[in-house]
Amino acid sequence: MKRRKQSKITDLNFDVLKHIMYHVALSPDGAGNLARTVSVCRLFKELADDSDVLKAVAFGRVTLTGIHESFWQPAGLLSRCLQTGNPTAFNAIRKNAEILNASYLILKRAMFRGKLIILARSRALEIANTRARKKALEEAINECTKTFDAVDAQIQTIEQFLEMLMAVLKVMRSQIAQ
Repeated sequence: MKRRKQSKITDLNFDVLKHIMYHVALSPDGAGNLARTVSVCRLFKELADDSDVLKAVAFGRVTLTGIHESFWQPAGLLSRCLQTGNPTAFNAIRKNAEILNASYLILKRAMFRGKLIILARSRALEIANTRARKKALEEAINECTKTFDAVDAQIQTIEQFLEMLMAVLKVMRSQIAQ
């Protein structure tokens, strides 16, 4: 008995595969689905780099948390979609820029308050007259330091996003100049 050759999705016609990739990009989580799809094989990456597909990518469910940093890089999915004039990519940047701006202002206030607290606790540590008080103050200072580390991580995320925005502006300026 002869065995039938098993068909693979990559055996389909290029135009059919491009049409499928287009619908993956249009899905409600198009950006996430496309990012996962391109990791399957080179052909899928080539299909996803098509300007029609990139223009159709939906960014409605994109949030800053849980996104790999390559997504925001100048050669990342968001930037490539912006270059095609994808309107949902522009909206994603605008929305996340507003969130980052509000977060940045909150972080700046939190850092200022935290520095005041550490300063006050450090002074209190100098005048504490018992080991128990010194230990309690040292623990409080350590907790504040942990908070500062978390704030630093948030600031790094903001800086990465700002780098991506600068790259996008550069691309947009060059496109306008042409």
